[in-house]
Amino acid sequence: MRKLCVMLGLIFATFQLQAQTKIGSAEIEKVKNKKNIQLLDVRTSKEFQDGHIQNAKNLDWNNKEEFKKAVSKLDKSKPVYVYCLGGGRSKQASAYLADMGFQVYDYSGGMMDWRSSNKAEIKENKDGSTKDSKSGKGLTEEQFNHLVNSQDVVLVNYSAVWCGPCQELKPTILKIQNREAKKVKVVRLDADENKNLIKQKKISEIPKLSLYKNGKEVWSHTGIISEAELMKQINKAANKKS
Repeated sequence: MRKLCVMLGLIFATFQLQAQTKIGSAEIEKVKNKKNIQLLDVRTSKEFQDGHIQNAKNLDWNNKEEFKKAVSKLDKSKPVYVYCLGGGRSKQASAYLADMGFQVYDYSGGMMDWRSSNKAEIKENKDGSTKDSKSGKGLTEEQFNHLVNSQDVVLVNYSAVWCGPCQELKPTILKIQNREAKKVKVVRLDADENKNLIKQKKISEIPKLSLYKNGKEVWSHTGIISEAELMKQINKAANKKS
């Protein structure tokens, strides 16, 4: 009986993996105008309005009740393409949709990858009309360069309020910012508010950390990191001869 349960579990897991496929911007570009697919943007409505892929429908993954209601109205005979900003929410939404019996394609790079690939996006105006998005303003390259040259050692933290791993890392970043101010200057940048810069830096995943010494990047890391490991890199940069 136990072996049977294990076998059934493996079969289910295999089926779920087969029902989900990770894809890139090239695949989205090919299918976004096709009528026989369903393209879902699972970010918040604010993120969606600030710029999204053409023909995408907004279903906010964070609003689970409304998300489930909207999913119940989707056509299971048509493949579903899912994206968010950096892959976290689309991964969860894709797993849910696969469990519900949909053929799912997860664009894990999301809008960050779309923008770094210099793809066109649509922005919604207050009157409901749409136009090509300029991907926001935020810091200019000149302002960014000024910041990373404002102190010998500068740590840049790219994050977003909706990003779970970013919020998990935040206490560590704030602790270092307050405790190690003489050793390192911490610059915290919101990915949504600095879309042009994110695009220029070709950042496709967050949280992202970049460490600068005298204006030059000497180390970078994507994802969660321990305080001890981060301080190790900061101390290494601080002790490095110019």
